[in-house]
Amino acid sequence: MSSDTRRRVVFVVAALIIVALVLASTGCSSTSGSGDDGPELSGADYPESMNEICAATTDRLARLPTPPDEISRADWAGEVSLALRDEATAFDEISVGETRRTDHASFIENTENQSALWMSLSEALAGDAPDDVVLGELTTEIAELTLGRDDLATEMGLAGCQAREVA
Repeated sequence: MSSDTRRRVVFVVAALIIVALVLASTGCSSTSGSGDDGPELSGADYPESMNEICAATTDRLARLPTPPDEISRADWAGEVSLALRDEATAFDEISVGETRRTDHASFIENTENQSALWMSLSEALAGDAPDDVVLGELTTEIAELTLGRDDLATEMGLAGCQAREVA
């Protein structure tokens, strides 16, 4: 075998080894963001954990200063957004089984979408002359997501995660 052929064979073998290592490491790691690293919660443990997270967020929201006297409406909406973002992150850390995976992912997505809309509302309120049409659209979208989350919480047996007053 010529030295040029030998180099090509060594290069191909080395490349295959690297590809195999990359595929093996990717296959063994969790990148789903669905809390697959911890033990799977079953039975009453799942709703209990979810309800605890919701209760903590509800308490956090209740402790926010009252707009417009104690905090600007823009800052208040931003704080609501941060609380919901943190709540979605906590939900995402819970490991769920196949039977709950789709609903759990939908619940997280709804919470993340609400967080994003609250941040958009905060930004819209921060301007010198907030656009009433934009504010109305954002408020409507938040209300629709809240109703959807409430329905999903009911279906999932998450009484502690049902509609809460954010005002």
